[in-house]
Amino acid sequence: MVVQRAVAYGSMAGVALGGFTWVVVAGRLIHDPIVTIAGYMTGLAVWLVGGTLVVRYPARRMAVVGTVILFVVLVDWGFLAIVLPLLPEQGGSIYFGTSRSAYTLLQPTLLILGAVATGLVLWDLFRRR
Repeated sequence: MVVQRAVAYGSMAGVALGGFTWVVVAGRLIHDPIVTIAGYMTGLAVWLVGGTLVVRYPARRMAVVGTVILFVVLVDWGFLAIVLPLLPEQGGSIYFGTSRSAYTLLQPTLLILGAVATGLVLWDLFRRR
C-alpha cells in the first residue's frame, strides 16, 4: 500500500509540475504575483487531489489520470488566455522560451493532451463492459 501511495503521489507530482511550471515562469515574466501564486496553488491542488483519487480508486486509475489531465488542460487554456496577451512580443530567454511565440506553441500541445486524456477516460469506461 505504501508503494501504491508513493506511485500515485509521484505521478500526480509529475502532472502538476509539467502542467503548471510554465504558469509560474510566465507569472514571474509578466511580474504578476497573482498568476505566479495561482500556478503554485493549482499545481499543489492537482498533486494532492489527484494523488488521493488514484489511491482511493485503484481500479479506475486510467480514468482518474485522464480526468486529471483534462482538468490540467482546461486550466492551462485559461491561464494561457490570461498570460499570452501580456507577454513581450520579442525578447525573453532563448534557454527558457519566454517569448510570446514560445507560449503560442502550448496550444497544439494542449489539444493533443486533451485528446489523449479523453481517450484514456473512454478506454477505461469501455474496458469494463
